[in-house]
Amino acid sequence: MRWLSKLSRIYPKLLLSFLIVIAPICYLSLKMNEYGEKNVREKTEDSISSRVDFYIRMLENDFSRYIAMQEEYVNDRTLRKLIFNDPILSDIERYDAIGEIHDQLSRMVHTSPYVRGAGVYLPASKKWISDSESAIYADIPIGQYDALKSLTDRFENPFVYWQNRLFLSFVYSRMVLDDDREPIFVVGVELDLPQLKRVLDSFAIGGSGGSMLVDPYGSWAIPGDTSTVSWSEIKEAIGGIPPDTDSFMKEVRIGGEKIWISAQKSKSLGITLLSYMPESEIIGSLSLYRIWYWALSGLSLLLIALFAYWIYLQIHKPMRGLMRAFHKVEHGNWKVALAHKRQDEFGYLFIQFNSMVAKINELIQEVYEQKYRANLSELRQLQSQINPHFLYNSFFILYRMAKDEENESIARFTSYLGRYFQFITRNHKRTVRLAEEVDFSQAYVEIQSFRFEERIAVRFGELPAAYADLEVPKLVLQPLIENAYQHGLRDTLDGGLLEVRFERRDDALVIVVEDNGAQITADKHEELNRMLQVTGWVDIETTGLVNVHRRMRLEFGDRSGVSFLRRPGGGNQVLLQIPIDANAAI
Repeated sequence: MRWLSKLSRIYPKLLLSFLIVIAPICYLSLKMNEYGEKNVREKTEDSISSRVDFYIRMLENDFSRYIAMQEEYVNDRTLRKLIFNDPILSDIERYDAIGEIHDQLSRMVHTSPYVRGAGVYLPASKKWISDSESAIYADIPIGQYDALKSLTDRFENPFVYWQNRLFLSFVYSRMVLDDDREPIFVVGVELDLPQLKRVLDSFAIGGSGGSMLVDPYGSWAIPGDTSTVSWSEIKEAIGGIPPDTDSFMKEVRIGGEKIWISAQKSKSLGITLLSYMPESEIIGSLSLYRIWYWALSGLSLLLIALFAYWIYLQIHKPMRGLMRAFHKVEHGNWKVALAHKRQDEFGYLFIQFNSMVAKINELIQEVYEQKYRANLSELRQLQSQINPHFLYNSFFILYRMAKDEENESIARFTSYLGRYFQFITRNHKRTVRLAEEVDFSQAYVEIQSFRFEERIAVRFGELPAAYADLEVPKLVLQPLIENAYQHGLRDTLDGGLLEVRFERRDDALVIVVEDNGAQITADKHEELNRMLQVTGWVDIETTGLVNVHRRMRLEFGDRSGVSFLRRPGGGNQVLLQIPIDANAAI
């Protein structure tokens, strides 16, 4: 029973507690490692399959082009004349026809990277026409011709492998495949095996991997030059190419090494592109991670035992008190203070902790006050920059109408001026209802309309009633409209258009101010956007747009502000974004 009493002591309990806590973490880490390995394997398999599929499509596109060029000879008038009218052709006509077909074959060879040679076989005359300059029109090579005409179904597999040479064969007509009659003609294209092998080497995945082309029956295979595994070894390991499968991925063991094999069959060509690579090159690092995991787990258990014992002997109790104090500070209690009776290292630590908390509390108060005063000062300074620049123009318009005795227009104009100056002189209010801001801006537009009546048309949309009571900083819409008059429409003599509309976008109300005047240059647009991105106070003269943008950001944060766009088709567009929960932000 003595060992039971030892287990009841603090250290075994502490050690057991650590083990109980760390055990689920180790288990979850193991499962996460297994899941990660499985996920990596799946992603790797998908990536390899995609690459093999891409490569076979590349070859398929090239070979299909050669097959199409072979099939074009069915309707070739020169070839038909040479076949059917050969007995009655003059030597010159025969020579011209042979030369034309020879030129066609030469162009095919010289413009195709995978073609080594090409020829048209004419069984009736026992001659063939080749691309070679040394044998343009010669006796038909019987062995080669017999191999090419032995093709059973060019739609299933147009390839013929003969004496370590690979051909694309086209036998015409198809009826000769059903009996023992000689074909009318045969077009044979010999593929350049060295070039094809170099291409297959480029398809290899991994430094020790390789690729090969295999026919549907597995009777021949063309590996790359650097291939390290033969087709016979792969064929024995996988049991041949499955006839009813277009693609597959298998893991086999060859020569004591685990190999990944990915294959993709071409439906139009019948051949299969097979790529292989050692597993160690693909996911070998995962095995190393697994070893490191178990090593670190064992080391963690040892460190837990040592750490628990050290905590028990030295710092467990005072650290617990310190952690409780940190927890209080975390929840906002900056008046916490620790008391420690013993004059040891923890005594000094507790004294420094108390001093730190007091200093942080003091700094928080100072930073809060400084930030508030700085923001308030910047807000007032920005707001003070807005002035009625058009005042002298207004008096001139009033003078002109009085001189012309336009009493009704004078009454309307002075009414708009009254609304305008009543609004801007109420300095005691920092924010206003959006409806008031819009009403003030409409008054400004009406005043400007007296000045630009024949030059600029105005479309001022109606503010939706749902947003009328939103609180916004004073003078945020009128400067945007003023900017359109002063910059966009300044040089417009007629046909000018100013439009103001209200749109709901996500959680914000967007006020769009656009004109069809002179579009801002790209350099000016970039400079203006750079000024809009400046944060904090910068003691420089700002434009009306930047002024409004800075005040909106101070009021509502990053979800608000001004955006400047170049309007498609000419002109400029300014967007003023106001959060829908503006009242809460204020």
